Amino acid sequence: MAIETTTCKRIELAIAKAHLRVFARVFETAGVTGWTALKTVGGAGTSGVWQEDQLTGAEDHIVVIAITDDQAADEVLTKISKLFERYPGIVSVSEAQVLRPERFTGRP
Repeated sequence: MAIETTTCKRIELAIAKAHLRVFARVFETAGVTGWTALKTVGGAGTSGVWQEDQLTGAEDHIVVIAITDDQAADEVLTKISKLFERYPGIVSVSEAQVLRPERFTGRP
C-alpha cells in the first residue's frame, strides 16, 4: 500500500535573528500556517566566514523553514525579494512531499 503525499513548497531563509519579526509578518500575511526558526553556529558566504558571537548574540543568524502551497509561496517570495533590498539574507525554495496537506495551505 502506497502512502499518498502532496507536493508543497519548502521555503528556507537564512537571516539575522534581529529581523525575524519582519520576515514572520510576511509569512502571516501570505497565509503560511506555520514556520520554524533554527539557531545557526556559523557559515561562510560573500562576506567571508562567520560564527555566532556567543557572548552578546548581537549578530546571531537563524534559518527559518516554512512549508506551504504554491500560491502562498509565490506571495512570500515576491514580498521577501523586496525585503532583501533592505535586509541581508538568502532564500531557497524546493519541493516537499507532505502528509496531511491541509496543515500547510491555510485553507480547508
